[in-house]
Amino acid sequence: MNSTIHDVARIANVSISTVSRVLNDSAPVSDPKRTRVLDAISTLNFTPNPIAQCLIGHPTGTIGAILPHISGEFFADLLSGLDAAVKHHHYTLMVTASRRVESDFMVALKAMHKRVDGLIVMSPELTSDHVRSLISTDIPVVFLNTETSPKDTPSVNFDNSGGMKMIGEHLVELGHSRIAYISGPKGAYDALQRWRGFNESIPNHVTVSYYQGDFTFKSGYDIASQILTSSARPSAIAASNDLSALGAMRALLEHGVRIPDDIAVTGFDGTASAYFSTPSLTTVNIPIGHLSANAVNILIKRLSKCGIHESTQVNTPIDLIIRESTQSFHSCTQTSSSQETPAMIGQS
Repeated sequence: MNSTIHDVARIANVSISTVSRVLNDSAPVSDPKRTRVLDAISTLNFTPNPIAQCLIGHPTGTIGAILPHISGEFFADLLSGLDAAVKHHHYTLMVTASRRVESDFMVALKAMHKRVDGLIVMSPELTSDHVRSLISTDIPVVFLNTETSPKDTPSVNFDNSGGMKMIGEHLVELGHSRIAYISGPKGAYDALQRWRGFNESIPNHVTVSYYQGDFTFKSGYDIASQILTSSARPSAIAASNDLSALGAMRALLEHGVRIPDDIAVTGFDGTASAYFSTPSLTTVNIPIGHLSANAVNILIKRLSKCGIHESTQVNTPIDLIIRESTQSFHSCTQTSSSQETPAMIGQS
């Protein structure tokens, strides 16, 4: 394994910022400390990664966020939460998108050139170990909704599998025996976890048809249109996020299909649009404001430790919100697992 800036700091008995100042010649360092750093670099045969050099240096008062996308309601709410949280700690937020492609993720890293003190990363297609290998430095990183290894990697996650399991159990309890499942992007950690949880919740007597989606409104719309041409229509569609569920609902309504009387529909995310849609959408609610605040708080603590690593993992609670898209209005108000009002929707 290649040596990191943290290894140099540990052997030289100095902070990472001191190593950074020596590497970049960016500020005065006492001769004894400089000598210890240079000796440690020589002993370890340490060569700074170009991207690492871009990410370390003077404190900037800025936190970077690399997300799969920066459009769509979920990411708009997430960005709003991150921005509010970093401002609370007197930082500014710099944001870029990877578009779920590793090469674009590398470009996103380079876009943070000497501009950030720490990173918040959501990379459903890349594990935390893989991301760390790309950064190859000990700049503080907190992961969001990402497969983390080792298990003590600083991260904020929610139970993708458990949430979709609740959806499956809800539909089975309602008596649905033919269900169409609209998945998220192929190979994405969150999409795989949601499918796994849903699949585990389905008993043998229930038939599930799997459709590959990509979390977009269009994929939900197109797949629902395709489902309607099937000779054996399902009685329910379980979409792996709210946006694709809303796309599916649009297609059903255009074809005169009654929701939920003819086909029930469920989503996952808890966006405001799910509440205000007609009919309102049964979904798994993710408290995005708490997700954002927890990620920023962990990162701020790590930034204040002067290179001392404090590994923290937080699992954000989620809940099932039962609405009109699976039951009549009267029934869903009686059985919903969470009480809500319009003012609560989308709040952090």
